[in-house]
Amino acid sequence: MNPFTEHPKQQGITYSQHAVFAMTISARLLISVLAFATHAILPFISIDKTYDLQAMIDFLQRCNNWIAGSGSNTADVDSSKLEESRQLRSE
Repeated sequence: MNPFTEHPKQQGITYSQHAVFAMTISARLLISVLAFATHAILPFISIDKTYDLQAMIDFLQRCNNWIAGSGSNTADVDSSKLEESRQLRSE
């Protein structure tokens, strides 16, 4: 099988959908990393709520839900760990 299409087919999506999906996640993570790195050096510059940790967790959860809903057996979320993580942050 073609190595470019084998994995996307296993996920139940096309190569193009996979490319957009993966690039969207990487772009969002890159922006978040840059925001946190800037904040680390210049703490008076705040991180926009769109890219803070909770927003990133929510974004990744939505992405994972999308891929899981497209027929994938491999994209699984341990929701108990996600909920535990949210509770720890709120304390």
